[in-house]
Amino acid sequence: MVQEMITMTFKELSRYETIKKLIEGIINGTQASIQLRLTVRQIKRLKASVKKYGAKGLTHGNRGKTSNRKLSETIIEKAKHYLKKYYPDFKPTFASEKLKERHNIKLGRETVRRIMIEEKLWKPKAKAKTKKYRSWRPRKEYYGQMQQFDGSYHKWFEDRGKEGCLLASIDDATGKITQAEFTDNEGVTPTFLFWKKYSSFTGKPVNIYLDRHSTYKVNTKSIFDDPKVLTQFERAMKDLDIHIIHAYSPRSKG
Repeated sequence: MVQEMITMTFKELSRYETIKKLIEGIINGTQASIQLRLTVRQIKRLKASVKKYGAKGLTHGNRGKTSNRKLSETIIEKAKHYLKKYYPDFKPTFASEKLKERHNIKLGRETVRRIMIEEKLWKPKAKAKTKKYRSWRPRKEYYGQMQQFDGSYHKWFEDRGKEGCLLASIDDATGKITQAEFTDNEGVTPTFLFWKKYSSFTGKPVNIYLDRHSTYKVNTKSIFDDPKVLTQFERAMKDLDIHIIHAYSPRSKG
């Protein structure tokens, strides 16, 4: 008997484990929707799909196929040529209109904007800073839904030892300390070991709420808001489908 090989991403595998728990009655639909950050209706659809097709029901049907919306490289190259030659000082919206009107090249404004940024014909404007009213954030509803995490440097053993770092996670819903341990620093290796131990005993967290320490967030000003630039920690959590939330002030974490 030939067995079919199913390739799944970490995100799909995580979804499969959660849907299996739902089917087995370990969790209910509301808990599954919170864990996977989906609506109850979407959870019902995934549950039905897994019941019918197994793990394959969670994989994308178009995986491995070329998207029918993919733009031709020839069209992109033509657009670059005309933009450089005729519209280097145009704004993206006006440039996209001219490409369509004069050269019969139909590209969306955002596509033209991206091309012009890549070719250094357009410089995106910096985001304006706006003051927002800050209110108390309500606690999460379920235990394990979100872990607050931080590292604290202090002479914990007074004069009996050097300054150390206490890594600790606190459940947001209950306020209970879920794990704590002393390390030398808040670097990549101690943090990875902390969450590996946490997951082996407690299970994978849904969300982790932490600060913008360099281990958790790229703080270089020029690429601070670039979603593609991630730290090793952020990449690992993304692969494991663990959502990272960065606090912008100590008070926001409580």
